Amino acid sequence: MKGFTYIAILFFTLLSCKVQKKKENEKLIVCSTSILADCVKQVVGEKLDVKSLMGPGVDPHTYNPRPSDIVLLNDAKLVVYTGFHLEGKMAELFIRLSERKAVVSVQLDFPTNKVLFTDKITPDPHVWFDTDSWIQGMNGVVDQLIELYPQHELEFRENFYHFMLKVEHKTAQLKEKLAEIPKGKRVLITSHDAFHYFGRTFDIRVKALQGVSTSQEPGVRDIVDLVDFIVKNDIKAIFVENSVSPKALNSVLSSVTRRGHQVTIGGTLFSDALGSKGSGADTYIGMLNHNVISIKEGLE
Repeated sequence: MKGFTYIAILFFTLLSCKVQKKKENEKLIVCSTSILADCVKQVVGEKLDVKSLMGPGVDPHTYNPRPSDIVLLNDAKLVVYTGFHLEGKMAELFIRLSERKAVVSVQLDFPTNKVLFTDKITPDPHVWFDTDSWIQGMNGVVDQLIELYPQHELEFRENFYHFMLKVEHKTAQLKEKLAEIPKGKRVLITSHDAFHYFGRTFDIRVKALQGVSTSQEPGVRDIVDLVDFIVKNDIKAIFVENSVSPKALNSVLSSVTRRGHQVTIGGTLFSDALGSKGSGADTYIGMLNHNVISIKEGLE
């Protein structure tokens, strides 16, 4: 209830903001996450100004919008978000915002038969790790960009086509790398349940301590079950995430050690957000590459 009230206040603040008709605002595209912002940048190049509400390493599941976000959303020509409840508290804000300006989500064009569910009704929102379906979902975003900026249609479509080819090539390349790990050892253990699409795409078994949302704290039973799994399956490495506290996973590490089993932190993976500039994971393709290389090195 508190979250709803907070969003309601922000929405009415947004409505009360004076809409400024500045020329530069016509070029402002605001995306919810850093992953989405990079993908949009690959399409528009230098023609438009693309900004992300959530920066590198920011967890979208628990993100609380700031007053500065209201300014950006108010000024934006187009707002782009992922959907599938990824943005948590901000989802209602985006829906209401669509009543007065252009708003589009990847969810609209993401193939429904490719959506994974955590239960009968709750979708897994980490859809960018299904690279083929993510590109399909981006089609709707590209169409909206072209509707708003028809003068750039040829360039935007060409950029998107080349981006699609790069993603396809990188995905195929990374599949080959992970396939070098024996099937029985191809097990990915992470902080929260963000890698099931990744597992399906790259043929690797996935198990996590927390649920799909980081707002769900793991219980004692969750920790015990994961420790049992690691020991029973002789897992050699587990992985932390850039946008999730490693505290709970460190508890698992300690418990495994007390059981006489040796396990290491295989590296830091990027799940819900890109890395900072220069990290090697500061683009969508760079993030995919970093994750696969880290997993391969950690499990070998």
